Amino acid sequence: MNPDVVAGIARLRREGILSSEQAVLFSRVARRELVSVRVEIRALLYLGVLLLTSGVGIFVVEHHADIGRWAIAASIAVASTACLAWVIRSAPLFSWGEVESPSVAFDYVLLLGLLLFASDLAYVEAQFTLLGPRWMHHLLVVASVYVVAAYRWDSRVVLSLGLSTLAAWRGVSVSVMARSLGAGDAGELRVNAVVLGLLYVIAAVLSVRLDRKAHFEEIFGNAGLLLLFGGLVSGVILADLGWGTWLVALLVLAAAVMWISSHVGRPAYFAEAVLAAYVGLVRLLIAPFPDQSTGVPLLLAALLGVGALVLVFAAYKRMPGR
Repeated sequence: MNPDVVAGIARLRREGILSSEQAVLFSRVARRELVSVRVEIRALLYLGVLLLTSGVGIFVVEHHADIGRWAIAASIAVASTACLAWVIRSAPLFSWGEVESPSVAFDYVLLLGLLLFASDLAYVEAQFTLLGPRWMHHLLVVASVYVVAAYRWDSRVVLSLGLSTLAAWRGVSVSVMARSLGAGDAGELRVNAVVLGLLYVIAAVLSVRLDRKAHFEEIFGNAGLLLLFGGLVSGVILADLGWGTWLVALLVLAAAVMWISSHVGRPAYFAEAVLAAYVGLVRLLIAPFPDQSTGVPLLLAALLGVGALVLVFAAYKRMPGR
């Protein structure tokens, strides 16, 4: 309980600023008599969706021979359709602004319906090979449906799932193509990560500039920066030749992201940039010490890590809107 807040609420009630009902509600919150469990409910619903979809997958694996392929595909399709039909019936009107969910369960019924749709499509492809050698493109279909659904029903969770599925589609496509050509795929994967990351970052900027689902900016931004930094860090660590060029690009991008995020108040962006720069600089510290028996690189890396943590906390305290 916070006695200062309780006393302040009582004073506002006496001055007529708060009504009796408002004062009672705020006093219960201040006295810790009224506690929100919204986060816990959402966590349980999300866990329930994951357990349910996992259970469906296990059931299909164990009993698909007994039930039959068509029956399984049709059953999953019916369940997915039922979930999405409820979502369509319950959803508010579309808006380019942020739309509040009509209920706590809404986002998770939507998520369940889309996961069942993706599972059904994957099962049909595995059993009937509709796309043949281009089977990896079913991930593109799934990602497209996720992104459209995220915009229509204003779901950050579904948008995150759609962006990660789109990244998986590019990774799978490049890997399959590279194996068919008998070539390595590390470089192609790296380029795909960087290009897709740039596209996500551009989408984040346009979301705010055009005021089209501007609250999706952090979803696009975090996904884009993870791909961008992941691709550049991969070049620094795994590239035998030219890793210095990758390091320069990484440090330039990290510095730019740290500067921008410190001015617009995005601590997650800043932390990602610092972490990526730290990994790249550790590679630079290790390079002059080919003899791994010395502990100098570890000591330098530890000191650099402490400096990175201090930088993150100092920047967070200075960020606007903290």
